[in-house]
Amino acid sequence: MIFRDDRHGVLFEKEIRLHGGCSKKFTAALFLLTADCRLWLQVEECVGLKHIDISKAQPRHLSNMAYVCFALAKDILTGSKTVVLADLADRGILSPRNFMVVSTAMLIRGYGLGAADQIIMKPKNGGRLNEL
Repeated sequence: MIFRDDRHGVLFEKEIRLHGGCSKKFTAALFLLTADCRLWLQVEECVGLKHIDISKAQPRHLSNMAYVCFALAKDILTGSKTVVLADLADRGILSPRNFMVVSTAMLIRGYGLGAADQIIMKPKNGGRLNEL
């Protein structure tokens, strides 16, 4: 898996253990919402065992990455279309590393957590993706 940083990996793994057996949508949204600590602190109370009430979340003062993660999680859960491909491809909005994090969430949404983990090839340098 490609995480934003070590904190993201630890937080996501902890949360996915608590919410095991969830849908691909739930898991992908959880992956995105745990990518930023500030975002997670603002939306954590909206996350139930098998459901995320994203409509109750009103996060504020987010970085570009955190905003994209929240908007994409909302798009995944509700079917809205807030984030467009041009946003994801804009280096001013997402660094290459953060683009890979978002791509990982899309793999989870499409294929599930286990398949996404197998699809993503781990870099030789200990699992760290260097900035391009």
